Amino acid sequence: MTQALTASQLLELKALLRARREDLEAQMAQNRANLAPAQNTAGSVSQDENARLSNQTREVDTALTARDAQDLARIDRALDALEDDSYGLCDECGCVIPFQRLKIEPMTQHCVQCKSKWEQANPQAARP
Repeated sequence: MTQALTASQLLELKALLRARREDLEAQMAQNRANLAPAQNTAGSVSQDENARLSNQTREVDTALTARDAQDLARIDRALDALEDDSYGLCDECGCVIPFQRLKIEPMTQHCVQCKSKWEQANPQAARP
């Protein structure tokens, strides 16, 4: 039911989703590496390195990894929707999401109007 999107637009969006997925996986790997204790050449944990890795840094890396995992789930959902021909439809109202919006955020699940309503109702949960 993605008549509003051409085959070439769907291919472009699929490529954007896959590229974003690869970027997120790389970011998550870096965040996990930041969370791992440092090893010195003898294989034991370097106390200087662990001291540098403060609790605040760990919290940030943990939060980023969790957020990236949520984004990965949204990307996977969008890729699944591309396969079952439901991609590009607003989850709230069912309208076709314009191609330009999908190019900006290819894993979006809402049209601008529904997303705006949701953000007004949930200002603390709104994402940039």
